[in-house]
Amino acid sequence: MWKYQNKGFTLIEVLVAKSIIITLLLTFIPIYSTITYEQHILKTRLLATSTLHDELMLYETDEESEKTFTKNINNESVTIVFINQSKYTKGCATWTNIKEREEEICLYGYNEK
Repeated sequence: MWKYQNKGFTLIEVLVAKSIIITLLLTFIPIYSTITYEQHILKTRLLATSTLHDELMLYETDEESEKTFTKNINNESVTIVFINQSKYTKGCATWTNIKEREEEICLYGYNEK
């Protein structure tokens, strides 16, 4: 009697395994790319807010009514503007993020007199 013994993978099994792996890769590569972009955006936002806070603490209110300067934060050019108002100093940081969208964060400081 003839016995058929298969001791290996058939071509169909290899193709099914390969298609599963390719499907997983094609799903996770865009997700990883999106997460990396968002991580960069959040890091820049955090560093810009922290820098704006630190600069606002050092800002002298006796100076001119508006002061503008640019800083390089996380490879992004961030423009920081301070405007003296009656009781408060308004500080805003503006930059274009990695997705080419304009972002702005504003903080206020109380002028002690």
